[in-house]
Amino acid sequence: MTKIIKTCLLCALLVALCAGCGGHSDGHADNPAQLPFAQAKAVVPSLLTTDQLVRLITADTVHNKVVFFFDACCPPCRHALRHELAAMYASRDTAQWRFYLVAGFNWLHRRVPDAEGNLVEDTLATFRHFAAQYKRLLPSLGYDTADLYLHYDPAWEHTQRGVFTPLAQRLFIIPKDADLPFRLVHEGMPQLFKTDRHNVLYTDTLCADSLGQDCYLAPDPDFAL
Repeated sequence: MTKIIKTCLLCALLVALCAGCGGHSDGHADNPAQLPFAQAKAVVPSLLTTDQLVRLITADTVHNKVVFFFDACCPPCRHALRHELAAMYASRDTAQWRFYLVAGFNWLHRRVPDAEGNLVEDTLATFRHFAAQYKRLLPSLGYDTADLYLHYDPAWEHTQRGVFTPLAQRLFIIPKDADLPFRLVHEGMPQLFKTDRHNVLYTDTLCADSLGQDCYLAPDPDFAL
């Protein structure tokens, strides 16, 4: 019973902290057009597609893994990078654990003044801006840029469906439970995943209501190795 209460409270806290950071389109008609990946990569050469990211992570069968998805405009992401995740990272055994710090470019939009003073979005300049931000931010918090991976997926930009649950199902081997479906607590940033070296996802049972009537299998949310 204590376990169920604990996970219910944790679930509610995570939703409160993370709601609104990234995620699917809000459906507004003035959403900027999605930038093709080739154009984005022309200004950020280290950018990875979703397929490349999946291949990179799943190919590593030597290390236990922490995969952390974040973006530069998400307050809970920055908090975790400065505190909980930083503590995990500093205490890791590098022979056993590998961190994949996946910095996202989806849903990041900046408006800057044009020659006439009107606020407009220069999408390519936005990509350059946030690439530079990521490469300054991570070392300033004690992270090695060798563990930083820059990711963009045009198909995610204005989707009306969640992207991280299906991505987790592609990336990881998820333990089966006939009575519990698998889903994430939320579909925005940040996302924390921990796996063993065979890519088996560490999971926990979470409940979305205090009565424990809506329980599901989700990634283990604890910032601990």
